[in-house]
Amino acid sequence: MDREVLEFIIVPPFDRRHEITNSRERMEHYLGNRFPGYSFKLVAFAPVGDEDDFRVLPVMNFIDGEGVSRMCEEPKRWLLQEIGAACSEFELKGKRSFAA
Repeated sequence: MDREVLEFIIVPPFDRRHEITNSRERMEHYLGNRFPGYSFKLVAFAPVGDEDDFRVLPVMNFIDGEGVSRMCEEPKRWLLQEIGAACSEFELKGKRSFAA
């Protein structure tokens, strides 16, 4: 384990995936502002979890300067929960999500 996770993949609830991915850029900026130092990629679908909640998937590996694949330290559970809660708070048309 060489470094902490800095990037996360966000999977929206299945039934809202189109609505949310239409606001992909705004949501990625919103999360980046809420969690400075981390980056986020919103994807429309991934075969994980249930269909009712956002899924937060940490990107656990990276290629170092010598081309060797390395593993990151597993993120704390509370961080994943806070990111998931922030995703649920994101308003597609509301005033709280002026991120872009």
